[in-house]
Amino acid sequence: MHSPEWHRLTEDEITHIIRVFNNQFIFEHTEDALNRASIIIKLCNDREVKVATAAFYNECIRTNVYMNKRDAAYKIKEDMDAGVYGVDVRSDIYTYTSIFSDTNAKTSEDLARLVEFYDEMLSRGIEPTELAKKPLIKLARNVGERRLLKALLESPETEKLTTLHAATAARMLSNRAQAFIAEYDVDSAKSQLEQLLMYHIPKDTRAVPFSPGYSVGSADIKIPLDFTRTREAFFIYTRSLYESIMRIYIIRRRANDAHELLDDMRRTIYLPPTRMAYNWFIRFHAKRKNIQKLHEMHDMMLQDGVMPDEYAYTKFITSCMYHPNPSRLQKLVDTATRRAYFGAKDEEHEPTVGLDEPEGVHSSGLPDVPRHITELANIHNIVYHPQACTRFYKSMFLEHEADIDDLRSEKCQPNAHIINSVMCAYTMLEKPVLVLREFQRFVRYQHRLSPHQRPPDLMKSIIPVAHIFKMALDAARVINNQWMARKILAQMDVWGVRLPNPISKEA
Repeated sequence: MHSPEWHRLTEDEITHIIRVFNNQFIFEHTEDALNRASIIIKLCNDREVKVATAAFYNECIRTNVYMNKRDAAYKIKEDMDAGVYGVDVRSDIYTYTSIFSDTNAKTSEDLARLVEFYDEMLSRGIEPTELAKKPLIKLARNVGERRLLKALLESPETEKLTTLHAATAARMLSNRAQAFIAEYDVDSAKSQLEQLLMYHIPKDTRAVPFSPGYSVGSADIKIPLDFTRTREAFFIYTRSLYESIMRIYIIRRRANDAHELLDDMRRTIYLPPTRMAYNWFIRFHAKRKNIQKLHEMHDMMLQDGVMPDEYAYTKFITSCMYHPNPSRLQKLVDTATRRAYFGAKDEEHEPTVGLDEPEGVHSSGLPDVPRHITELANIHNIVYHPQACTRFYKSMFLEHEADIDDLRSEKCQPNAHIINSVMCAYTMLEKPVLVLREFQRFVRYQHRLSPHQRPPDLMKSIIPVAHIFKMALDAARVINNQWMARKILAQMDVWGVRLPNPISKEA
């Protein structure tokens, strides 16, 4: 700053500039904003600028706290209390709020130090606001200080959240909801959501220019400062709260409640659920081999414009073909038996509309099914869903705009678990040519990953790779392709792959 420009600035303007940089750091998580704020504070100190407002020193405290310069921040507060800056510059609720907003506080010792300031604030008759309690609630939740967390949540509200801007209230309520979830009080967390939905939606319809990122169980969402009071920012905070409650429902196996909340979120806010939230549902239903629900989740993702990632498609495809443990298998059989007896609709059975592949069963490549369960009719239709598996596989290629028959394409590169399941599905459907196609795709992809050495995926997925080679050998012998069989055996020798069961190497 040149000297003439500097002298034109008022105290309020300097304070406002520092506040903007502090807020930019909080909302955008950019270190550059803090550096600019510290430069302004240093200029003020070097030029011995006299400021007679507490707001300026409160912003200086915030900057020092954010930069992990706690001693400097506490020294400013002590000078304010001692009257160094004038009789009118005293600690107020904003001073303590600035001290509490310590983004570097992560331990129980940090919490104890902040609680001392909190007790000091109460002893001076200063009523805490929700903004002041927000960082204390978050820190108490993170370090597991349950009693303090409960006391903060039960303390009477000294301000009505309805007086706050909707986006600001969303941040406050999201933080409180996370704390209730940490206390295993889902109903109270949901009440925070219901309270939030009563707010008037902001009129500013500008779109946030980048995709905001936030971790599970956190209200810290990265949004540009200029967009913090927009309609989309409000919905981003609201979506975070929705998904936090859905996650705890899924963890507690309350799938119906989670689905109701998902449907309500899709109706209430125009932003689609995040891919991470969809993956929670996919993992839950894949583990239970609920193929119909997986179809519904896949359709929802496509409707909402959320492209499934590799994790989602791995769950979609492998869930159709994996062999469940005995207890899960027994549950599947019991459910199918009850439905057959009472004539109920089989919700988990895959749909048969628009299928162009004949249903068939081939024993090669399938795990063993317990003998007492094989007596049940159509056991393979209960446990295995090869047609659904191949449909998910084709959909994955369509989403990546790749040709499934083009083995040289690099747009879609399935992992070993996906290839293993798809080859097993084609084996059941008695399509040995397609089995060999997927084997060649797998080998080409591994060669691209490591052209001059053994691919690392072979070490991470030893069992699936062994089954891939075994099914490829079986398919080559079914169509009597001795050249392909020799090529498969040669590749096994190069990579050091051992078959899961002893098999003759005669081509």
